[in-house]
Amino acid sequence: MEIVISFLVGIVIGCIIVMIFSRLRAVGSLRIDRSDPDDNPYLFLELSKDINRFDCKKYITLKVRNENYISQK
Repeated sequence: MEIVISFLVGIVIGCIIVMIFSRLRAVGSLRIDRSDPDDNPYLFLELSKDINRFDCKKYITLKVRNENYISQK
């Protein structure tokens, strides 16, 4: 029983560490704007770090933000 509990605690701690590191590695955000209901959503790439820091990488991490800048009436 002690092995199962320690295994579950290890999984929880590992998940927390992965979540923290994935947020720290984010290089910007992908903003989704659905302010025009008749059109497809607009996508904006907003970088928070210099592009020279990650232009040679194969994968990057982005935060996804759903924000509408035009109010719907």
